Amino acid sequence: MHVLIVGAGVAGCHAAADLAVDHEVTVIDRSGVAAEATGVSAGLVAPTNYYDDEPAIARHANRFFRDFDGTHEFTFTPRDRLDVLTDAEVADGRATADALAAADFDVEFLEASTLRDRFPGIRADGFAGAVRYGDTGWVDPYTYANALRQTAQERGAAFELDREVTGIRTDGTVRGVDTATGPIDADAVVVAAGWRTGDLLPTGLSVPIRPYRTQCVVVEPDAPLDDTFPTGRIGSEHLYFRPEHNGDLLIGGAHDTIADPRAASADADESFMLEVAEFLPTFFAGAEKAGFVNGWAGVDTASPDTRPIIDSPVGAPDSLIVATGFNGLGVMTSPVVGPTVRHRLTGAEAPFPTDPFDADRFEDVGADFEYISTSEV
Repeated sequence: MHVLIVGAGVAGCHAAADLAVDHEVTVIDRSGVAAEATGVSAGLVAPTNYYDDEPAIARHANRFFRDFDGTHEFTFTPRDRLDVLTDAEVADGRATADALAAADFDVEFLEASTLRDRFPGIRADGFAGAVRYGDTGWVDPYTYANALRQTAQERGAAFELDREVTGIRTDGTVRGVDTATGPIDADAVVVAAGWRTGDLLPTGLSVPIRPYRTQCVVVEPDAPLDDTFPTGRIGSEHLYFRPEHNGDLLIGGAHDTIADPRAASADADESFMLEVAEFLPTFFAGAEKAGFVNGWAGVDTASPDTRPIIDSPVGAPDSLIVATGFNGLGVMTSPVVGPTVRHRLTGAEAPFPTDPFDADRFEDVGADFEYISTSEV
């Protein structure tokens, strides 16, 4: 079977690396590997935080990053993660921590006083505590995507970059794709093209996704952060953070849906930079005189329930698969893409339940659904 994959972000590269073991695989991208949403992501890895109700998915993703560490210069940096909670969030946080600990995950609830003692770089004033995840960390997204590409190529996959797909060719079954330089025949097509996925589908097919813009800034604290400084999320502030390898601090947030992704600025807004500047000294010790290093913005794709759609769109041929709607969690969720795509195309069982990624889990949902930020999950 010749499988053509549209998109060379982490989703497309992971699907290619998985399928190339026993399929003919071609990956096509209009620009390059990790050139869009993947390349501007923060690279956070916290599957247990977002799939606490699906432990098999969390375990699979956690294991993949650790097993892949060291492949083609890819490095997984393990680091504790804090899900910082307000008084109103504590009861749910405690219950989540207790359930995950009982399922043998390295997770615990920390009172605010314990949080200050354990992580002196965090100021917990005004917060009730945090759930600490010990199976988390981060990666460099560009290096990760390219390590997947190299793995796929070693297994026989071909990559055609700087070639734009303009549509899917079907006549009741998938025949391949049309590109700006001519058609390509294929037995199956996997569209992992972010917010462009819907635009590429044949007439009459759709998936419930919508684009949104998110932003990141990097600041230089008064002193470099040490190798015990955690990653984390402050859901009530719609912010997340992680240290950089050089001791700088990355802070992301500002999720806003947009009508025209093509017109979205790639620069961080001044309003977001000011928001971060005001918040920094209230939460991070040693950030009173932090200096701005750089900032950027990128466009990602949301689904109605914050989880990706990895399946044939409703009404589509079985050999047409989409992998989209990762809601800013594409890097950490990427290990499920290959096994799920393989399951959809061949019927091979995945090592985790794939129904959370079913396309038909939504009823009567178009592209105007209410956006839910992953800060609220």
